[in-house]
Amino acid sequence: MKPSHILLMLLTVLVWGFNFVAIRVVLEVFSPEQMVFARSVLTLAILLPWWKPFERIPWQLTVAALVIGTGAFYLLYQAINMTESLTTVAVATQLMPPLSAMLALVFYHERISPRKWLGILIATIGAVYVAGVTKSHLSLGAFGLTVASALLYAAGSIVIGKSKSVGVLRMLAWISAVSVLPLGLMAAASGPLFPDPKLLQVHHWLALVFAVVVSALLGTAVLFSLYRRYPVSEVAPWILLTPFFAGLFSILVYDESISNSLLLGGAVILSGVWFQQSGQDASRKNTPPF
Repeated sequence: MKPSHILLMLLTVLVWGFNFVAIRVVLEVFSPEQMVFARSVLTLAILLPWWKPFERIPWQLTVAALVIGTGAFYLLYQAINMTESLTTVAVATQLMPPLSAMLALVFYHERISPRKWLGILIATIGAVYVAGVTKSHLSLGAFGLTVASALLYAAGSIVIGKSKSVGVLRMLAWISAVSVLPLGLMAAASGPLFPDPKLLQVHHWLALVFAVVVSALLGTAVLFSLYRRYPVSEVAPWILLTPFFAGLFSILVYDESISNSLLLGGAVILSGVWFQQSGQDASRKNTPPF
């Protein structure tokens, strides 16, 4: 990857690290159904100039948009809401890079060298270690929902990222558009579509804007764009830095002390990512099946 793209991915995982804190703040007032519905409405409003509702897109992209917009985000918010421990969610999300690599291997026949597999394994071990160093109880329900969310997000993002038939911003608009109705029905079935505005304070609004616009919108756009330029096995391992940054932000927000375990885990992650990035695959081009 080019240095500029590495820097862009580092900024993205930095944003995703803080997003764990932002989502928790939003869920103080929003229900998971309300938050995921608000996300789809706000992102569609922002991306409305790029949405062309009467232009047909491949059915595979429509399914991928539903999988990400309706399934992945909803399950993630549910998981965060049902446990007091972000550790459970952080551990489970670290399955996304190896899952992404395996999906790319099976469906796109990416040639992934043993060196890259080893680098992904090292970085994954470091990420799980970082996410698990806090003293918290594992919630099996939240863990299962997060694994399902990671699998859906990995599958959908690879399909969208590897197809160049629809631009990134247009695709993000479609993700929001196809999700508004089903998410609205789920939110309505669980209660009001939006929480009482009197309950929302300034920090709730700021956290919502960050989680929706900065993290879900800009972060996803970067990931899709890089998937179109590089093999999944080169891009996905950078996501493993997310729990390291999440730990740092938790320290800053909740005034905790930096532990040696966090620094050690971060060093292991960086070693694994560097190791797999330093190897060269025989093939760097992937032809989408549609």
